[in-house]
Amino acid sequence: QLSINDDLRKVLPRLTKFHPEKPIHVRDLLRHVSGLPDYMGLDDVPKRHEDYWDNDDYVEAFATRGKRLKLDFPADSTYEYNNTNYFLLASVVAHVSGKSFGQFAREEIFRPSGMEHTFVYESPTAIRNGRDCALGYEWSKKKAVWKEAWGTPPARQETMLVVGDGSVWSSLEDLARWDAVVRERKLLKPETWKLALTPHTTKDGKTNDYGLGWGLYFTQSGELYGYGHDGSWGGFQTSYYRDQTKDRSTVILSNRGTLDTDKLWEALDAALNQPAASK
Repeated sequence: QLSINDDLRKVLPRLTKFHPEKPIHVRDLLRHVSGLPDYMGLDDVPKRHEDYWDNDDYVEAFATRGKRLKLDFPADSTYEYNNTNYFLLASVVAHVSGKSFGQFAREEIFRPSGMEHTFVYESPTAIRNGRDCALGYEWSKKKAVWKEAWGTPPARQETMLVVGDGSVWSSLEDLARWDAVVRERKLLKPETWKLALTPHTTKDGKTNDYGLGWGLYFTQSGELYGYGHDGSWGGFQTSYYRDQTKDRSTVILSNRGTLDTDKLWEALDAALNQPAASK
């Protein structure tokens, strides 16, 4: 039903008036080379629900503003990470599958992977079974206190519930199960996994250390030795890193906004690389 080579307007027909003369493909979203503007920079976006914005609200904003929203650059001309790409990819999944992104992820990814405590926070009713979810905290220098910055009901009622670029709630145990799926190359075809871990060269001549949804790590000789992704939002800091050469994965989940996950990961990696006798 879907190819990464499809034009974005084919799979999201509401965007037919958004720069129709400048094609943007699904693969451009996955590689962050679409040139689309940041959706979080849009103002005065109407919302369908009284209490929160969702993906459909922002797809509609792109559709109605059409050419008035300028592209940052022509598609595939350069690489620039942008959350708009991921939010639109989730909207593509929802449109093609006929299910919400959260429902699709639950049925096609989380359950088959044994991730029973993982869900997508796409509406106030997405939290089930009385889950007690962590809150994200940011440090307030002015008041010298930690302040709540993000969370789920009943503790907090957030108003920005756009998904695809975030809002996946999980646990270390479930991410260990996710890691097993990644290690064993499940869910996707072998050729898809290979393509996802292949860097892409844009029209500016630069080869970017990013595949289809993965940050890629290479040796000086150009051999892929690891891949992963970081994320942060509302006091949460997250990191998944897979080292193929050492057959080792590192997952960091924090609800402390000031934590430097790269520094922690590097320290962990250095400690694990020490000879056994010196540990």
